[in-house]
Amino acid sequence: MTIDDGFDVDAPIDRVWPVLKDIPRVATCIPRAEITEVVDDRTYRARASIKVGPVEVSYRAVITVDEIDDAGHTARFTVKGDETRGRGGVTASVESKATEHDGKTHVAIHTDAQISGIVATVGGRLIEGVAQKTIAAFAANLAKLV
Repeated sequence: MTIDDGFDVDAPIDRVWPVLKDIPRVATCIPRAEITEVVDDRTYRARASIKVGPVEVSYRAVITVDEIDDAGHTARFTVKGDETRGRGGVTASVESKATEHDGKTHVAIHTDAQISGIVATVGGRLIEGVAQKTIAAFAANLAKLV
């Protein structure tokens, strides 16, 4: 499943970018997610839960930073998670790019995810809707943090 989304932050890129690339700090903006361990400067363990329609699941995940390009304001990372009840999982490649226009920062996000287990059975449209709501909440929390 591929999801493309984006949002604007009412702040210049030099204030937004340092927060976006700070995984433990930016993770606090994701609803129902938390970093549980900093393994090293590119690897993090996390917990997250999600509700898709009538289904609610929790995941244990490893987030790996694949690339951060400060000059281009782009980041790529991989998320691999397993349901805590062992019934499925998710693997996602996420790319973000920040650009500035008129003192505001636009963040474009491209996600390519493979989902298995009960969440996969509820359907792509529901998953996309949850992803859009999560990104909107993330953007609002990021704006407060910046």
